[in-house]
Amino acid sequence: MDADPVTRTQADLPLRWDAPAGERVPRGLVRYRGALADSDRPLNLHLGFDGDGPPFLVVPLDRDDDGSWTGEVPDSEGHLLLDGAVAGEDSNWDNNGGANYRLWIGLDPVDAHVHARSRGLEPMGFDSLRIAVASGGMTHALVSWQDNRFVDDVTAGAKWLTKLVWVSPGGPPPDEVRRRLADGAVGLKLHPSYDQYPADTRLVDPFLSVAAEAGVPVTVHTAPGPSDPDLIRRLADRFPDVPFVLYHTFLGLPEGRRRAARHAQESPNLYLETSWCRSAEVRLLLDEVGVDRVIFGSDAATDGPMHFVRSPPNIEMVENYNQSLLALARRLPPATLRALLEDNTRRLFRLSAPVAALPEPAEALEQLFADALAQAERVVAAVPRNRLSSSTPCPDWDVRALLGHLLSVVRRAEQAAQGRPTSVPDVLGVRQRATARFAAAAAKAGKAWTTRPPDAVAAPWGLLPGPVALSGFLLEVVAHTHDLAVSTGQRQPLDPRLAEAAQRAAARLVPPALRGGGAAFADPVPSAPGADAYVRLAAYLGRVPR
Repeated sequence: MDADPVTRTQADLPLRWDAPAGERVPRGLVRYRGALADSDRPLNLHLGFDGDGPPFLVVPLDRDDDGSWTGEVPDSEGHLLLDGAVAGEDSNWDNNGGANYRLWIGLDPVDAHVHARSRGLEPMGFDSLRIAVASGGMTHALVSWQDNRFVDDVTAGAKWLTKLVWVSPGGPPPDEVRRRLADGAVGLKLHPSYDQYPADTRLVDPFLSVAAEAGVPVTVHTAPGPSDPDLIRRLADRFPDVPFVLYHTFLGLPEGRRRAARHAQESPNLYLETSWCRSAEVRLLLDEVGVDRVIFGSDAATDGPMHFVRSPPNIEMVENYNQSLLALARRLPPATLRALLEDNTRRLFRLSAPVAALPEPAEALEQLFADALAQAERVVAAVPRNRLSSSTPCPDWDVRALLGHLLSVVRRAEQAAQGRPTSVPDVLGVRQRATARFAAAAAKAGKAWTTRPPDAVAAPWGLLPGPVALSGFLLEVVAHTHDLAVSTGQRQPLDPRLAEAAQRAAARLVPPALRGGGAAFADPVPSAPGADAYVRLAAYLGRVPR
């Protein structure tokens, strides 16, 4: 097999999904732009699943007009990960520099900790980083190095990388940090051990003040000595509005990781990152700190291009990164895995989630949302007072609680459209004036979404493109309106067009692979042949048809 890597900077990684997470099962489209893309002979993608050996599947690729190649992956039958390489009829292979390619079936993982300090295949070379990221199935990464200008240069045009600004008491000046943040960097990086200063020195306060002004996180190397978590805790206490990410959690003995976890338990602005932590340690950190404040990182490519697939294993000589990730994927609930590998990092650093084309143009989506609000208003108005204690298809919610949740969803939709944090808790104890309160909230939300909300919206599920966030609110309103109608015995017909649009949104936003284990919706259940659109939607969202 050819082990030569692609050495030119690419906007996209050489092999990626062309389908969103919700459309990768039972079949999904992949796109190839790697070293063999200029071939004038047919190409095939050779695939395995979850690290298993032969026999491998052979997927023919078709050349598109832009020079890339696409192929449809057959049914993955419940597997989590594709392992692949591309071959031509002339026996030429692209096996990603010997590391092979990987694609997660139900996730778009983000590596929150990578480095590039040179261009080549040496440790922390850009070519090594590209190979390592592709071999681990990462779709995006946060990169930093002491030479900020080199990072600017080497990553220019690489859409799969987002930069952090490296700062130390020696610089760069705070005004330059502000400029770099305005130019697209999403946080700061401190390395007290490398730059030789105690982590809690007041000399870094000007940079932390810039982070507070910009509302961005600060990542900090942790290790014995000047990078000890006890010192970083003092930074977190001095700047309580700044999120601090403890890179490695602690690069040392387990005692330091337990101290780091205790600090995170006590300080809500501390987050733990998992590079060089074996999978059992990651599960322990999730239990100690909670699923919302642990994020995945690898420190790629300090071990060169084989960083994710190193043999012998490079994580405490027990696992390599791909073995660790598969162990976590097999043991963690889907929602926890997604939080660890994707959602927490995207939310913390305000990274947009990758999405495919929407089922409707944005204008039609706005009208669907307005129609869904009007329908919900009619159903809310028809709720009998003597049914407030009735059970609903939503576990642990009676009609009163469901009314409160639906009201809160509509208020969050208004906040998101206005660019405000979606901080409304579920309304409790809805008894009186529910109809008037809901009507007022629906009017405000509908108006907010017709006034051109920002391109990126801080929805409850993370930072998303405006139309994608709106499709999520549409799904919630339509689904819970049906729940409410069923629970209160309402017989008036509901608009099937809204249920069909909501199910298309659900397929993209809550695919079955990412449900269960505490997710908002349960696994799909069967619906009877010929069931109407609302029964099919309810069944897809895990509601037992009534």
